[in-house]
Amino acid sequence: MEYISIASLRKPFGLKGQIHAVSLTSFPDLRFKKNHKYVLTNKEGAQVKEVTLNYINVQGDALILGFKEITTPEEADELMGYSLDMNKDEAPMPEGYIRYSEIIGYKGVDDEGKEIGTLIDVVEYSPTPNFKFKGLNGKAFYVPFIDMFVGEIDHEKKLIHVHVMEGLL
Repeated sequence: MEYISIASLRKPFGLKGQIHAVSLTSFPDLRFKKNHKYVLTNKEGAQVKEVTLNYINVQGDALILGFKEITTPEEADELMGYSLDMNKDEAPMPEGYIRYSEIIGYKGVDDEGKEIGTLIDVVEYSPTPNFKFKGLNGKAFYVPFIDMFVGEIDHEKKLIHVHVMEGLL
């Protein structure tokens, strides 16, 4: 089974074992479900405990979560820095959205179908995500993930169609 991280657990909240968390998903309404099973993963990446969500309060990216199996502030305190993970098969993407991790390694092709490089990362430090490609010459170049530059993403052929403008490569 493959899992995706949907929240990072912070500090305890209240006296019932609830915990502050930061959402790592763009779709909290689809990912956080009462009475749904999740997995807690520690800082080293080991899955340590299955939990059942029984309380959720969403305030933007900030969350307060409660689990049936965690009932005291002391138990919640031990989870600081853990991630809340969800079975990837139970977290489908809404129509028209993609997981960046799934397209790493796709080949970039220009409007004529000529290969221009391989996607090696998606950088999200600006308002618009940027695709980082390793060009055929070994040098990296960036393509803003907007319609002006990125066309169809062909999952079957693992291709990203890029509209190459002068100076882009």
